[in-house]
Amino acid sequence: MRNLIAGHRRSTWSLTAALVVLAGAMTGTAQATTAGPVDLGTLPGDDDSTVLAVNESGVMVGLSLAGPTPQRSRPARWDANGQIMALPTPGGTEGQVGDVNSHGVSAGYVLTPTAAIPTRWDADGTATALQLAPGYHNATAWAISDTGVVVGNWLTPDNQYHAFRWDPDGQAIDLGALPGETWSMVNDISADGSVIVGSAVRAGAGRAVRWVDGGPITELAPLSWSSGAHVINKHGVIAGSKREASSGPAVPATWDRNGTIHPMQWTSPHSVWVYHIGSTGYVVGSGYANPPRRQAVLWDPAGNLTVLPDGNLGADAEAVNASGTAVGTFQNQATAWFRNGERRQLGKLPGGNRGQAYRITDGGRVVGTAATATGKTHAVYWTLG
Repeated sequence: MRNLIAGHRRSTWSLTAALVVLAGAMTGTAQATTAGPVDLGTLPGDDDSTVLAVNESGVMVGLSLAGPTPQRSRPARWDANGQIMALPTPGGTEGQVGDVNSHGVSAGYVLTPTAAIPTRWDADGTATALQLAPGYHNATAWAISDTGVVVGNWLTPDNQYHAFRWDPDGQAIDLGALPGETWSMVNDISADGSVIVGSAVRAGAGRAVRWVDGGPITELAPLSWSSGAHVINKHGVIAGSKREASSGPAVPATWDRNGTIHPMQWTSPHSVWVYHIGSTGYVVGSGYANPPRRQAVLWDPAGNLTVLPDGNLGADAEAVNASGTAVGTFQNQATAWFRNGERRQLGKLPGGNRGQAYRITDGGRVVGTAATATGKTHAVYWTLG
């Protein structure tokens, strides 16, 4: 199951007021102090780094970067203690690793001089280039299940963009498009590999779609003018939004494994974005619940909304764990919001002036980035007690 980071990294790495709920409505107990940040550094000779995914054992994967924009990117892996290793890039010198499963197996792609090659790295770092069907090319892998199913996107022989699935036995399968259409994209996969979520086009608008148990592509019901589903938790519950008319407000929602929609509370006529769904069904994102600032927002598993406290200064929440602890950014600092109403900035690197948190495990490891004293951006992690 993918743990892609949010914020500006969503667009960089992946190719995308009416209601205010008081913080005092949240319940919980006081939290212990935070340890970190731990600087994860870079590969030798590189300038910057970022973590793109983390599993519950604390294994992290991401990028080590060098040079001016566009930076050269090398896939990297950190063990739970923060030791970095370069992941091989057979046939090329650059690439990206975007996901790691519970066994430490990761997926991404290698950039060769002529194409992108989907790649799987075993827990020891051994690289395997995923074989493509004849004529298919420029394939990028984005997510891997705990059962070893890799999903991504490729160009068909007639240069149409399609989602694909690569099974552990080496079989690559084109996941197709909606009837009469030519475009689809995969975003994520459930831990058991049975539910794949993505996007497709119907009648000129984007649609939230899924593939279940190896079946054909289906649009998430009920059908609407447009919809989007970008995140799925390990149990196959999808979070996203739908829009009933081209000018209407977005309605945030989840879809359970049976495909039944469960709208989430949002009475504001202004925009809202859904970024992540935790393993127990908490959902986070950001939206204009009370303009002009954009607020960090959280929905509990029943769909009830909490606007996370930000002193009316604006914030973003980018991930949430099983207990409903959300992480994101407030005033250019990595921040956690707890269910007891506490907002806590997580700390900076010595001499640094900014940080971001964009993923949290159920065990309380928070990953993100922080500025160094020299102005570089390094991958870091914090530990919530």
